[in-house]
Amino acid sequence: MSLPLIDSIVAIDLNMVVIKFGKTIKISSLKNENFIVQTNAATPSAVSNPFSPIQTLVDYNQISRTLRLYWDEQVNLTSDQEYLIRLVNFLDAVNESVEEEQVLFTWKGNDATPSSFSSVRAPDVTEILVEDKSVRTDAYTSIQILAKNPEFFVSEVYPVNGDFYLDNDFNMGRAVIVFNARPASNYLNNTYFKCQRKKIQRTPSRWETVSTVVQLHSWKPEVFIDFPSLLDATPAYYTEDKEYFESGYKYRIIISKDIGV
Repeated sequence: MSLPLIDSIVAIDLNMVVIKFGKTIKISSLKNENFIVQTNAATPSAVSNPFSPIQTLVDYNQISRTLRLYWDEQVNLTSDQEYLIRLVNFLDAVNESVEEEQVLFTWKGNDATPSSFSSVRAPDVTEILVEDKSVRTDAYTSIQILAKNPEFFVSEVYPVNGDFYLDNDFNMGRAVIVFNARPASNYLNNTYFKCQRKKIQRTPSRWETVSTVVQLHSWKPEVFIDFPSLLDATPAYYTEDKEYFESGYKYRIIISKDIGV
């Protein structure tokens, strides 16, 4: 099944629209004419130049696939009016056309209520990025293949690689890496699965090592990475009603090239 163009609408408010894409798209698709705003009516009325010029280097985060569209200063939307944002003429990572998708929302003056997606603004918390320094991404698939052993690869990660906004208690602190085969038990430690975090700020910050618990599912090829709770003198792991990911930090997991079956 093909991934949707739009994964979610992070926010629609007086200043901007924040869209999280469900798939990797061509940067060249991020141009103003590909975002059409119109009334949701039998005879729709288009909004002229709804957004300020898109600056992809600033407005688009390629890791999280999140785009900020800033309303143009001259735009004046009508309160309690339903509008559509139409995303047209998009290309995916392999240069194939993506079918049009739409966001339906009701404008309320200072904010909006999207009908198709959650309107809850995601908190400024964390991003988890799974990095394998030994992998290559095949030109025709999204599967990550381990350079040491082409028959052993990462097939899926949870949260989805590049998810930008996570709750502090996300999945009780557990990240999941799914391989196509069960890795050997001697690789289940922080040497082969290195977990780090760093503060998100304008000035450079260093990656800090996070001591996690690495486990293998009893029979599936799934590796569990359990992060420690934040507020306990003795950290808890995979426990309800705890916080694991600190607001304002970016997290990553680096998989060693030496892992094998």
